[in-house]
Amino acid sequence: MSRVPLDAGIQRILVVNFGGIGDELLFFPVIQSLREAYPSSRITALVEPRCQGIMAFNPAVDEVLTLEVKARRSVGEFLRTVLELRKRRFDLAIASGRSPVMPLMLLMAGARFRVGYDASRLAWTLTERVPLNSQQYAGQMYYDLVRPWIGIPFRLPQVALQAADREWARAFLGEHGVSADEPLVVFHPGTSQVALRKGIIKTWEPSRWAELARRLSAQGTRLVLAGGPDDGEAVAAIQQHLEVPMIVAHGKTRSLGQMAALLAEASVLVSVDSAPLHLGVAVGTPTVAIFGPTDPSKLLPGGTPHQAVHVSQLSCRPCLWDRRSTSCESLSCLTDLGVDPVEQAVWRVLPTRNAHGL
Repeated sequence: MSRVPLDAGIQRILVVNFGGIGDELLFFPVIQSLREAYPSSRITALVEPRCQGIMAFNPAVDEVLTLEVKARRSVGEFLRTVLELRKRRFDLAIASGRSPVMPLMLLMAGARFRVGYDASRLAWTLTERVPLNSQQYAGQMYYDLVRPWIGIPFRLPQVALQAADREWARAFLGEHGVSADEPLVVFHPGTSQVALRKGIIKTWEPSRWAELARRLSAQGTRLVLAGGPDDGEAVAAIQQHLEVPMIVAHGKTRSLGQMAALLAEASVLVSVDSAPLHLGVAVGTPTVAIFGPTDPSKLLPGGTPHQAVHVSQLSCRPCLWDRRSTSCESLSCLTDLGVDPVEQAVWRVLPTRNAHGL
């Protein structure tokens, strides 16, 4: 039985979640439920600097602090962050992650109630220890941190889109002659350069993206090729193989908000395992996700219109992150994945799209 009270005594809340944009989106349900359970509280989020922008999509967050955890950290930087946290005199602090640094940070921050996973040698310093079950959808795993007392059922991540971004997306598509009643499929083929530098390969062959485009176009589907700042090489490689016209949004979307609004206008998003996959889920667009070495059951919610596509009956997959920290050389989990199952998944989810603008 949790001892965390559900009353107005909880006025200052800290949430700590380190990771990429996808990780933060998966953590959004925790923050949203905290806002509903403690409507008069002030919620401060501590994230990595690269994720500061995504927090603007969550109106439940009042303040964002950052701490660089990927680069070499100095003790002084850590202590400065802890001092900033202590100044805020948090009533409740919640941290994800299994590192002993997490419960230590909450203890040093002086929060009255400290919630985290019972997964490190310093977990005893927490006032509420939650079993870590990483063999489930990551959004549910994070939600386990508040589930014992919050009393609000888990919901999928949601983002708040700005009217200006919605207007931009509709104007962009209108300039290319896309009408609201046309089926529209957005391809997002890239992954972050950070992942690539670490030897984590989750991309699909450019020629197969082009063949998928040819098949969908032949059925009257309008197509958009999207990508962020890291995706220029992936987009260019697909363009070299294209035999049908595609609307190229790479280089046109100037912000994460515009990308999110573009995905919200789509009938279907086809993506690899990267942050746009979670963004597609969060804006309510049926998503076809191409998985190689990672586990779709942890990254795509079940019982929804979203579809995971991967090579079946391949004994070595999934291998990231349970058995490996980098991709293997053969990458048969991606090279053996043909176009047919991806195309079939698109047709399965296309009729389930809700009305545009939801």
